[in-house]
Amino acid sequence: MDRDLDKILKRLEEAGFEAYIVGGSVRDDYLGIPPKDIDIASSARPEEVEALFRDYKTLDIGKKYGTISLVLGQEKIEITTFRHDLAYKDHRHPEGVRFTDSLLEDLKRRDFTMNAMAKNRQGEIFDPFHGREDLDRGILKMVGNPMERLEEDALRILRGFRFASRFKLNLDPDFLDAASLCKEGLARVSRDRIRQEFFGLLLTDQPSYGLLLMEETGVLKILFPDLMATVGFDQKNPYHSQTLFDHLLCVLDHTPAKLSTRLAALFHDIAKPQKAFYGKDGHLHFYDHDKEGALKADQILKDLGAEKKLRASVRALIQDHMTVQRVMTDKALRRQIKRVGRENVLDLYDLILADAACTAGPGSLAPLRARKARVLDLLDEDLTKKENFLAMNGHDLMDLGYKKGPLLGAILRACQDLVLEDPGKNTPEDLKKFVEERFKKQS
Repeated sequence: MDRDLDKILKRLEEAGFEAYIVGGSVRDDYLGIPPKDIDIASSARPEEVEALFRDYKTLDIGKKYGTISLVLGQEKIEITTFRHDLAYKDHRHPEGVRFTDSLLEDLKRRDFTMNAMAKNRQGEIFDPFHGREDLDRGILKMVGNPMERLEEDALRILRGFRFASRFKLNLDPDFLDAASLCKEGLARVSRDRIRQEFFGLLLTDQPSYGLLLMEETGVLKILFPDLMATVGFDQKNPYHSQTLFDHLLCVLDHTPAKLSTRLAALFHDIAKPQKAFYGKDGHLHFYDHDKEGALKADQILKDLGAEKKLRASVRALIQDHMTVQRVMTDKALRRQIKRVGRENVLDLYDLILADAACTAGPGSLAPLRARKARVLDLLDEDLTKKENFLAMNGHDLMDLGYKKGPLLGAILRACQDLVLEDPGKNTPEDLKKFVEERFKKQS
């Protein structure tokens, strides 16, 4: 046990209070996973914790719920008083909490049996709801009646799917039945809480499992109705043997665990159903589904309250994911780097490679890997790292007689495009000639 943690538990015990490590850290330790956050549950009231740890920096942001945070350098350890939740009248949060002296009462309020374990300073585990047994059996079960727990807070449905994906657990049938019946409650959950849980699910090792659970229980239809059009959609194309939804899940699992890439993987073909038409060859075709899909994905993420930077990255990845179909010269790759952005272009090739791996088309992935390697070489050339790599700037343009204003920006962007296509043109003489031939001076 960490020396600081042992010191905190010892101080609480010597002051006459019960103190246990609880929650996810006990679960992770049992599974052999290094715990990230340490939570302590104690019979000490918040004021007593503050008094006992006057020599520590403390934060009382959760004091009304019984939580005091001890700050240890870059880390925090939360100490929370044993408590019992009052009624969940809004189906989201308890009206309040009632402090108790019972560890059992405190553990009863927790969501899943694997999260309802406590460990004392001596390393003994208190496990009244058989969380270890459920983990050993590979089952995710709720504490108490699943219907009651999900009616209290429907977000626990998504939380359960995230845990199932993360730890590769089967869901207890009673939980699945309750999730199907309580899914409408998700409409009352704030978009911020839904976004946090859903994004967490996407970053697990096998996010497709959680998405399949969402579809099976009807949760997908509640949260992402646009995705429902992909379920069972036969692409009727020789390159796609899977239904569209299954293809999206395959690509999702094949991408690295980066949020923008995973979101792009999930939504990259979302517009195919609406763009589908039969060609003369008798197969379905989906022209411009990349552009329309980028718009759809952006609206979905906007509705979720996602940050603009994340939305822009996802939009860029989806818009360009069909470039796999084209032969690309260095000039074209430089334009792509500029169009997609340095920060996104390697993620784009992760998406394209995953898409290709989940497509029944001819050829291998080797050409795509070679193209990604070439993009990396071009990035290393540093031509697109800075906006000021041009051999001409705004002052030079004004010296040539161009007036300050929007035209200067347009000229510089045109020069940048020229140099990205042909780096050899990045000389004052060539740029001057280009500008004077293309742009008229303002009178």
